[in-house]
Amino acid sequence: MIQIVGSRGDVQPFIALGTELQKFGHRVRIATHDVFSDFVTQAGLEFYPIGGDPAELMAFMVKNPGLIPQISSLRAGEVQKKRAMVNEMLHGCWKSCIEDDPVTKIPFTADAIIANPPSFAHVHCAQALSIPVHLMFTMPWTSTKAFPHPLANLSSSEMNPNV
Repeated sequence: MIQIVGSRGDVQPFIALGTELQKFGHRVRIATHDVFSDFVTQAGLEFYPIGGDPAELMAFMVKNPGLIPQISSLRAGEVQKKRAMVNEMLHGCWKSCIEDDPVTKIPFTADAIIANPPSFAHVHCAQALSIPVHLMFTMPWTSTKAFPHPLANLSSSEMNPNV
């Protein structure tokens, strides 16, 4: 099971990984946003829709570049809308671990999870199923001397290297 929340650029490296895993005999299911269905299946991988709109998520992140949303987003009801979308994706990630293939109806139960950090449900699904989970990202996910955490509203030029 590979769970991904994000843009096409987030999904593409996991398609490459999934293709390689298949070469070693693994059944690979990629669970991500519905808009990437053809992208995943054309690579010969199984697809499971988790819901959510990556364009809407990215727009929210651009407008609210930190962990605390802007007042304008709060007033416009965007936070509640995003909460509903995240709820849909969390449930979609859980179902992706235990439900039959939506097209072929072949039974499926995940025996390991690979996920990017924003998919959020990964560790909870792994704990519930008592299976291993491996988090990976195609960009730095922890702060370094050169770059703050991606969700921190800081530029590296503002950072004191000692921080």
